[in-house]
Amino acid sequence: MPKYILLNECLWVYGEAIYQGTPNARPEIDALQPRGAKVFMLKIGADADDLEQLRRFIWQSDAHLILTRLHPKELMAIKPILKERKNFSIFCDDSCITPHWFLREADYVVYRCYNGVAVRLGKPWTIDPPPLLFNPLISPSKYAFAAAALRIPALAVSPVMSVVNHFRRQMENTDPSRYLYFPHAVIAADLPLKTDVQYKYDFANTGGICGIWIIRDPFMPFHQTFTNLYCDRLRLMRMIQSFEGNPFTFYHNQGKSFPWNTYVERSSESRFVINTGGLQDNFGPKFLEYACMGIPMIGRGVPFEGPWLDECLFPVDIMHTTRAQLKPLLHEALERHSVMRENCLKWRDRLLKLHDPHMILDALQAQYDGKPIPPGYLKVDLKNPPAK
Repeated sequence: MPKYILLNECLWVYGEAIYQGTPNARPEIDALQPRGAKVFMLKIGADADDLEQLRRFIWQSDAHLILTRLHPKELMAIKPILKERKNFSIFCDDSCITPHWFLREADYVVYRCYNGVAVRLGKPWTIDPPPLLFNPLISPSKYAFAAAALRIPALAVSPVMSVVNHFRRQMENTDPSRYLYFPHAVIAADLPLKTDVQYKYDFANTGGICGIWIIRDPFMPFHQTFTNLYCDRLRLMRMIQSFEGNPFTFYHNQGKSFPWNTYVERSSESRFVINTGGLQDNFGPKFLEYACMGIPMIGRGVPFEGPWLDECLFPVDIMHTTRAQLKPLLHEALERHSVMRENCLKWRDRLLKLHDPHMILDALQAQYDGKPIPPGYLKVDLKNPPAK
């Protein structure tokens, strides 16, 4: 590993596609240049000239390289440039989809969700099994239909992949010091706080209910490729929807994405929004976004992140809850709404400070320096457990 890494002196490479399409990616990326970091944006559909420009950017310096916000296809396009140079860190956005060569060859692997670190330290990636098959009509798209068609072939080859992954795991340096944690960034400008709220809905779903990936990481179960790991959100959404008008009001985005301002408006019109980490317990940015907008959540919490989350989320373990059991829980949630909204408002300023882009970059630098993750982000730090 490099002897010392100063993030402000690193070369940062990130993808234009995620920068443009993911609002929570922009604040952290925009914070880099004011700190003195050198950055390169890999263009969407980069051609040979773009890759040659990137090669010159990387090879003109022996500084440590940070790869962040890049799709697997983009990573594979730049792999030939890195094979000889190495000396890089890889950020895992969705921890299961990063090509293994980068996980194996990186000096440091940086996870945005702590469950990625937890899996490397021996924790299971999922506990409840996802559905055997995937229904693309949940959220229709070309990718969804392709995933549904490839689900059976993926299951057929999974025994072979289990053997292959056994040997791939032996090839990786699993020293816990390689695995770092980088929380999501949020900024107040993206998350307006509506004080004079006119509620239209008791409950709403404004996030995704479909999470399907190619499981590239050998520490994660390949047989879950092309199945819906957000089936818990889907189950909770459908159960609440079945009570629409009897007696609850409910909004569902029908699995479609919409502009950011619409997402904020629809969420703010609801007393509770559905949110979970999926079966893999991802602490996604929506936990922060909803809380900072003063909107309590309903769903299953996550085991590692968000020590504040229990005050802002009404717990429902939907994979072990029947429809008959859910209805009184929904009534109980509505009775607690005003208290839970006050909890969200109480945490807003603290969360905006903790997850300020510069604050989380400083928290990452501390980890590169060999220090533990600063307090406020984790319920439990598996790399640095409390002394008994």
